[in-house]
Amino acid sequence: MKCVFVGNGEFCSEQFCVAEQDFVIAVDGGYAHIKDLCRVDLAVGDFDSLGYIPEGIATLRHDPIKDYTDMYLAFDEARKRGCDEFEVYGALGGRLDHTLANLQCAYEFAKKGLKVTLIGKDCTAQVLMGKRTICGRKGQTFSLFAFDTARGVYIKNGKYPLSDATLTNTFPIGVSNELLDGECDIEVKEGYILLIINV
Repeated sequence: MKCVFVGNGEFCSEQFCVAEQDFVIAVDGGYAHIKDLCRVDLAVGDFDSLGYIPEGIATLRHDPIKDYTDMYLAFDEARKRGCDEFEVYGALGGRLDHTLANLQCAYEFAKKGLKVTLIGKDCTAQVLMGKRTICGRKGQTFSLFAFDTARGVYIKNGKYPLSDATLTNTFPIGVSNELLDGECDIEVKEGYILLIINV
């Protein structure tokens, strides 16, 4: 089951897409982005950003003095409810510290076996292990970053190919690649990478 999250970061309503069967979670201030756009199944957070508790919908309120971010707690709640695919809006852009925290959350839950995609105004970001084919337009840019160490990394049909490469979190060799003809194959044999595709 897919869960759609909306956080309090940069939000583009033109990109926002929800299917009838999706479970929709507003994460704190993200509620303001979508309260008039779609059904909200659950609001999660300490609601310090929103400034009030949403009424007329299910809410899961947390104490603002806590170790986990609102997004982490929302991810965890969705996982407990059986969701295995996360599509996240409003998690990129805005405050850099919040963006990094959201990327760390994506990594943590990807390691738990969940598919996590963050959708921003100018890019999408996905934690990847295994194989993935990127489809887009010729010349579209993408980047790969390692969270720790990723081994056996392959890029086929990119402007800058890789073969059995090792990516670390201290050297950005995977930054700013390009699709040659609209399709590119990526493989990671060991570890996880962050795949960022620019719109």
